Amino acid sequence: MKAFIKKLTLMLALSILTLPAWAQFDGIPLSQDAKISLITCSPGPDLYAIFGHSAVRVHDPANGMDVVFNYGTFDFDEPNFYLKFAQGKLNYKLSAAHFQDFVYSYTMDNRSVYEQQLNLTEEQKQQYWAFLTHNYLPENRFYLYDFFFDNCATRIRDGLEATFPNQLAFNISQFDQDYSFRNLIDLYLGPQPWGDFGIDIALGARIDQEATPYQYMFLPDYLSKGLANATLSQKGSTAPLALEQKVIFERDPSIPLEAGWFTPQLLFWAFFVIVVALTAMDFIKRSRSRVFDMVFFLVLGLLGIVVLLLWFATDHQATAYNFNLLWTIPSHVVVAVFLGRSILREWVRKYMLYTAIVTAVAVIGWPLWPQMYHAAFLPIMLATVLRAAYAVWFSKQAQATAHFQSIAQRI
Repeated sequence: MKAFIKKLTLMLALSILTLPAWAQFDGIPLSQDAKISLITCSPGPDLYAIFGHSAVRVHDPANGMDVVFNYGTFDFDEPNFYLKFAQGKLNYKLSAAHFQDFVYSYTMDNRSVYEQQLNLTEEQKQQYWAFLTHNYLPENRFYLYDFFFDNCATRIRDGLEATFPNQLAFNISQFDQDYSFRNLIDLYLGPQPWGDFGIDIALGARIDQEATPYQYMFLPDYLSKGLANATLSQKGSTAPLALEQKVIFERDPSIPLEAGWFTPQLLFWAFFVIVVALTAMDFIKRSRSRVFDMVFFLVLGLLGIVVLLLWFATDHQATAYNFNLLWTIPSHVVVAVFLGRSILREWVRKYMLYTAIVTAVAVIGWPLWPQMYHAAFLPIMLATVLRAAYAVWFSKQAQATAHFQSIAQRI
């Protein structure tokens, strides 16, 4: 309950403290004392905040202005908000807020705030200011968000490149650690084991391709490092793009971002042990836990439908080519209805045999697939193989028994 109240308070604070949508800056020049900075916020305790955040600060005391431009906001009042969010069609927008209000909202969430002043000439400041204010116009401020390729961090990087074409150089070869996009987000997901589990179910093989050092900058921390190592052409020479990073607010380290003891691996290995014990008891009693099989394969099938819809019914690029469909098979939803019979129909028996084989192949070929599986998938897949194979075996045994009983009755 406390966590919910905290989130709600933060959301209300952000909505109240954001400058009105009609506030405009276009046509207002900066004074020579103005400073433009990259603001980087550390990860927060919740999944939506675990990767950090990036924004741009424009501080111009002569004009009485201290504003943060933030590409990471959206409008809760947008029609069909949740449907658009699920479909990947939700527009994010560039918003503006008073700097102190922006920092306050992050201190409430115990998240560090850092600042890197951009080393721009007076002319370059005016150019980037013109870009920001033009972007902030009502007809320009909305964009279709993509977590990996078009987000709060990439918008800042791309905006600087658009403002200073062929003048900006990112010296980031040291970033090249052969990480895929999934590897990169896994660096942050330690405190969120269930979020990591859900992400690995929902996101497909596209995020397992190796990211270039330039693409690492979709993450705020890497954008900060990228700008720290970048150079900008100035009057025939090059100069560092960003000055030394300064601390605006440092989070309280006594409140750690740590995962709890209840993790997906613990739950699903315990579940697998239960499935093994249940199957052993079924074998000893010469029975089959039909209700368990119906529920288990129904849940797998429903999960498969979600995975399938995320691939084909949304615009999310990262959810395509999802090999989790090898074990979350949508047709399980239909077959689960027929698992209540002791003697399975011939087509159901064949289906369960194919399920056991396909899932076993998925397990055996684990290291070879172009998509990385979550470690907690393994016990679920093994449980699937075990129950599908046992259903086939038991159905054959029950059929044979019924056949012999029929012969005996005739005699």
